[in-house]
Amino acid sequence: MNYTFTRCLARIPTGVRSIHGGAVKKAIPAPRGDIKDPATFLTKIGRNSASFADKFKSWDHLFTATSAEMKADMGLSAEQRRWILNWTEKYRQGVVPYAIRAKPIKKKTK
Repeated sequence: MNYTFTRCLARIPTGVRSIHGGAVKKAIPAPRGDIKDPATFLTKIGRNSASFADKFKSWDHLFTATSAEMKADMGLSAEQRRWILNWTEKYRQGVVPYAIRAKPIKKKTK
């Protein structure tokens, strides 16, 4: 029983710095291949994302925009925000963007 209690205490952060450290800033990847600007990136990922290219000011803004900012300032829907944020993270990890078609919604039949 004492062993379990010690393990639980070990998981609790100690010190003020561990609590107030803040979020780690994500790196902004350099444009690579034939992708040079936000418009090209959004065209490559598909799902009508290219229509929002004028909302992003620069390459850095595309990779630093938060979901809240995309909702309030740019008026993007939840689906579009999620799609763009997922692809920006994949691009950071080295995945080359490609279009994935949305699955059609099946109609219910009785």
